[in-house]
Amino acid sequence: MNKNTKLVLCVLAIFIVGMTAGVAFAEPVNATKYKSKNSITVTIKDGKKTVKVKCKYKKSYKQYLGAKKKNGKRYDVYIAYEKNNNMQNGKKGWWTSATNGGMSDHAKTAFKHNKYHPVTKVTLH
Repeated sequence: MNKNTKLVLCVLAIFIVGMTAGVAFAEPVNATKYKSKNSITVTIKDGKKTVKVKCKYKKSYKQYLGAKKKNGKRYDVYIAYEKNNNMQNGKKGWWTSATNGGMSDHAKTAFKHNKYHPVTKVTLH
């Protein structure tokens, strides 16, 4: 790999670790279980492919987290509830975030917001 590629990979890795730690350990995010559900299935549209990822509620993170390997990629999803405006993502409500490649150069990501219930369909860009 050339020098620029290594630099981009390092910056991307630091960004992803920072965002994950920020979301996972932030106090304002407090997702009580949505209607007492232990898991939520999210449908991810990645180009022409559709992948369903089951997200289980993690009490220690107070979020729904899920991952699945399919089509040679790893799909990661988290669902969190923000109880105050202008905190983590800026709006009060349910946030769903998904990615298809972790730290690869061509990873696609998406996030969606809904004030009243978790979003279960996401299209990666």
